[in-house]
Amino acid sequence: MKKITLLSILASALIFAGGDIDPIEPVIEAPMVEEPMSAGIPMGLALLGGVMKGEGDDAEWDPVYGAEYSFECLFSEDVRSQIQFTYYDQNDLKMYQLSANPHYIFNKGDAVEVAAGPHIGVAKAELGSEDDIVFTYGLGVSAKAAVTENVFVGAEARYEWTTDAEFNGIEDDLNNAKIFGKIGYSF
Repeated sequence: MKKITLLSILASALIFAGGDIDPIEPVIEAPMVEEPMSAGIPMGLALLGGVMKGEGDDAEWDPVYGAEYSFECLFSEDVRSQIQFTYYDQNDLKMYQLSANPHYIFNKGDAVEVAAGPHIGVAKAELGSEDDIVFTYGLGVSAKAAVTENVFVGAEARYEWTTDAEFNGIEDDLNNAKIFGKIGYSF
Protein backbone atom coordinates (compact mmCIF):
# COMPACT_ATOMS: atom_id res chain seq x y z
CA MET A 1 0.00 0.00 0.00
CA LYS A 2 2.93 2.31 0.76
CA LYS A 3 4.22 1.79 -2.79
CA ILE A 4 0.89 2.78 -4.36
CA THR A 5 0.63 5.88 -2.18
CA LEU A 6 4.20 6.88 -2.96
CA LEU A 7 3.71 6.41 -6.72
CA SER A 8 0.45 8.41 -6.62
CA ILE A 9 2.14 11.31 -4.85
CA LEU A 10 5.05 11.20 -7.29
CA ALA A 11 2.71 11.12 -10.33
CA SER A 12 0.63 14.02 -8.91
CA ALA A 13 3.76 16.07 -8.28
CA LEU A 14 4.99 15.53 -11.83
CA ILE A 15 1.61 16.45 -13.28
CA PHE A 16 1.31 19.66 -11.26
CA ALA A 17 4.96 20.58 -11.84
CA GLY A 18 4.54 20.45 -15.62
CA GLY A 19 1.97 23.27 -15.71
CA ASP A 20 0.07 23.82 -18.93
CA ILE A 21 1.37 21.68 -21.70
CA ASP A 22 0.30 22.62 -25.20
CA PRO A 23 -0.75 19.63 -27.22
CA ILE A 24 1.46 18.80 -30.15
CA GLU A 25 -0.38 19.19 -33.45
CA PRO A 26 0.82 17.28 -36.47
CA VAL A 27 2.08 19.42 -39.34
CA ILE A 28 0.38 18.58 -42.62
CA GLU A 29 1.32 20.50 -45.71
CA ALA A 30 -1.61 20.77 -48.10
CA PRO A 31 -0.88 21.24 -51.80
CA MET A 32 -1.46 24.71 -53.17
CA VAL A 33 -4.44 24.91 -55.51
CA GLU A 34 -3.84 27.26 -58.44
CA GLU A 35 -7.31 27.08 -60.00
CA PRO A 36 -10.68 27.02 -58.27
CA MET A 37 -12.08 23.53 -58.01
CA SER A 38 -15.10 22.71 -60.16
CA ALA A 39 -18.37 22.20 -58.30
CA GLY A 40 -19.67 19.75 -60.89
CA ILE A 41 -20.67 19.64 -64.52
CA PRO A 42 -20.94 22.94 -66.44
CA MET A 43 -24.55 24.20 -66.51
CA GLY A 44 -26.42 27.26 -67.70
CA LEU A 45 -29.77 29.04 -67.66
CA ALA A 46 -30.97 31.14 -70.60
CA LEU A 47 -33.93 33.16 -71.83
CA LEU A 48 -35.11 32.45 -75.38
CA GLY A 49 -36.83 34.68 -77.90
CA GLY A 50 -37.50 34.24 -81.59
CA VAL A 51 -40.01 33.27 -84.24
CA MET A 52 -41.93 30.14 -85.24
CA LYS A 53 -43.60 29.31 -88.56
CA GLY A 54 -46.04 26.46 -89.15
CA GLU A 55 -46.38 24.58 -92.43
CA GLY A 56 -48.51 25.96 -95.21
CA ASP A 57 -48.41 28.74 -97.76
CA ASP A 58 -50.28 31.22 -95.57
CA ALA A 59 -48.16 30.55 -92.44
CA GLU A 60 -46.24 33.50 -91.07
CA TRP A 61 -43.32 33.90 -88.69
CA ASP A 62 -44.82 34.64 -85.27
CA PRO A 63 -43.17 35.26 -81.87
CA VAL A 64 -42.08 32.41 -79.61
CA TYR A 65 -40.25 32.70 -76.31
CA GLY A 66 -39.17 30.57 -73.39
CA ALA A 67 -36.38 29.40 -71.09
CA GLU A 68 -33.57 26.86 -71.29
CA TYR A 69 -31.56 24.80 -68.81
CA SER A 70 -28.38 23.40 -70.37
CA PHE A 71 -25.67 21.11 -69.05
CA GLU A 72 -22.70 19.13 -70.27
CA CYS A 73 -23.53 15.48 -70.90
CA LEU A 74 -22.38 13.13 -68.14
CA PHE A 75 -20.87 10.72 -70.69
CA SER A 76 -19.15 13.13 -73.10
CA GLU A 77 -17.94 16.70 -72.75
CA ASP A 78 -18.59 17.12 -76.49
CA VAL A 79 -22.37 16.95 -75.99
CA ARG A 80 -24.41 19.84 -74.58
CA SER A 81 -27.88 18.81 -73.43
CA GLN A 82 -30.64 21.41 -73.39
CA ILE A 83 -34.03 21.23 -71.70
CA GLN A 84 -36.25 23.96 -73.16
CA PHE A 85 -39.70 25.29 -72.38
CA THR A 86 -41.24 27.46 -75.12
CA TYR A 87 -44.55 29.29 -75.44
CA TYR A 88 -46.32 30.29 -78.65
CA ASP A 89 -49.60 32.25 -78.91
CA GLN A 90 -50.93 33.36 -82.28
CA ASN A 91 -54.34 33.36 -84.03
CA ASP A 92 -56.13 31.48 -81.19
CA LEU A 93 -53.47 28.71 -81.21
CA LYS A 94 -51.40 28.39 -78.05
CA MET A 95 -48.57 25.88 -77.64
CA TYR A 96 -46.72 25.08 -74.43
CA GLN A 97 -43.76 22.87 -75.27
CA LEU A 98 -41.16 21.01 -73.19
CA SER A 99 -38.28 19.50 -75.15
CA ALA A 100 -34.89 17.83 -74.77
CA ASN A 101 -32.17 18.71 -77.29
CA PRO A 102 -28.78 17.01 -77.00
CA HIS A 103 -26.36 18.75 -79.38
CA TYR A 104 -22.94 17.44 -80.43
CA ILE A 105 -20.39 20.28 -80.31
CA PHE A 106 -18.17 20.22 -83.41
CA ASN A 107 -15.56 22.75 -82.25
CA LYS A 108 -15.46 22.61 -78.43
CA GLY A 109 -13.43 25.42 -76.89
CA ASP A 110 -13.50 27.81 -79.87
CA ALA A 111 -14.78 31.38 -79.45
CA VAL A 112 -18.06 30.35 -81.08
CA GLU A 113 -19.13 26.73 -80.55
CA VAL A 114 -21.28 25.20 -83.29
CA ALA A 115 -23.43 22.16 -82.50
CA ALA A 116 -26.21 20.05 -84.01
CA GLY A 117 -28.49 17.31 -82.82
CA PRO A 118 -31.93 15.76 -82.45
CA HIS A 119 -34.94 17.06 -80.60
CA ILE A 120 -37.74 15.24 -78.78
CA GLY A 121 -40.53 16.77 -76.78
CA VAL A 122 -44.16 17.09 -75.85
CA ALA A 123 -46.50 20.04 -76.44
CA LYS A 124 -49.91 21.04 -75.21
CA ALA A 125 -51.79 22.78 -78.00
CA GLU A 126 -54.91 24.85 -77.34
CA LEU A 127 -57.27 26.10 -80.04
CA GLY A 128 -60.22 28.02 -78.66
CA SER A 129 -61.74 25.95 -75.87
CA GLU A 130 -60.18 22.64 -77.04
CA ASP A 131 -56.74 21.27 -76.28
CA ASP A 132 -54.63 18.27 -77.26
CA ILE A 133 -51.23 16.82 -76.36
CA VAL A 134 -48.79 16.11 -79.21
CA PHE A 135 -45.32 14.64 -79.33
CA THR A 136 -42.60 16.52 -81.21
CA TYR A 137 -39.33 15.40 -82.78
CA GLY A 138 -36.87 17.02 -85.12
CA LEU A 139 -33.37 18.31 -85.82
CA GLY A 140 -31.61 21.52 -84.93
CA VAL A 141 -28.36 23.46 -85.10
CA SER A 142 -27.04 25.93 -82.54
CA ALA A 143 -24.20 28.35 -81.91
CA LYS A 144 -22.97 29.64 -78.55
CA ALA A 145 -20.41 32.34 -77.67
CA ALA A 146 -19.15 33.56 -74.30
CA VAL A 147 -19.56 37.29 -73.64
CA THR A 148 -17.86 37.14 -70.21
CA GLU A 149 -16.70 34.25 -68.05
CA ASN A 150 -20.30 33.44 -67.09
CA VAL A 151 -22.57 35.27 -69.59
CA PHE A 152 -23.20 33.74 -73.01
CA VAL A 153 -25.29 34.43 -76.11
CA GLY A 154 -26.48 31.95 -78.68
CA ALA A 155 -28.77 31.18 -81.58
CA GLU A 156 -30.66 28.08 -82.64
CA ALA A 157 -32.68 26.91 -85.63
CA ARG A 158 -34.84 23.82 -85.54
CA TYR A 159 -37.42 21.98 -87.63
CA GLU A 160 -40.05 19.95 -85.72
CA TRP A 161 -42.48 17.30 -86.78
CA THR A 162 -45.46 16.51 -84.54
CA THR A 163 -48.04 13.83 -84.11
CA ASP A 164 -51.54 14.86 -85.22
CA ALA A 165 -53.58 17.14 -83.00
CA GLU A 166 -57.38 16.95 -83.12
CA PHE A 167 -59.52 20.09 -82.93
CA ASN A 168 -63.26 20.12 -83.75
CA GLY A 169 -62.99 16.56 -85.09
CA ILE A 170 -60.26 17.51 -87.58
CA GLU A 171 -56.78 16.01 -87.27
CA ASP A 172 -53.76 17.99 -88.42
CA ASP A 173 -50.08 18.09 -87.54
CA LEU A 174 -48.43 21.13 -85.99
CA ASN A 175 -45.10 20.81 -87.85
CA ASN A 176 -43.06 23.98 -87.56
CA ALA A 177 -39.71 25.71 -87.90
CA LYS A 178 -38.21 27.81 -85.10
CA ILE A 179 -35.39 30.34 -85.09
CA PHE A 180 -34.46 31.98 -81.81
CA GLY A 181 -31.72 33.70 -79.91
CA LYS A 182 -30.73 33.21 -76.30
CA ILE A 183 -28.88 35.01 -73.56
CA GLY A 184 -27.83 33.13 -70.48
CA TYR A 185 -25.63 32.61 -67.47
CA SER A 186 -23.22 29.68 -67.01
CA PHE A 187 -22.28 28.27 -63.63
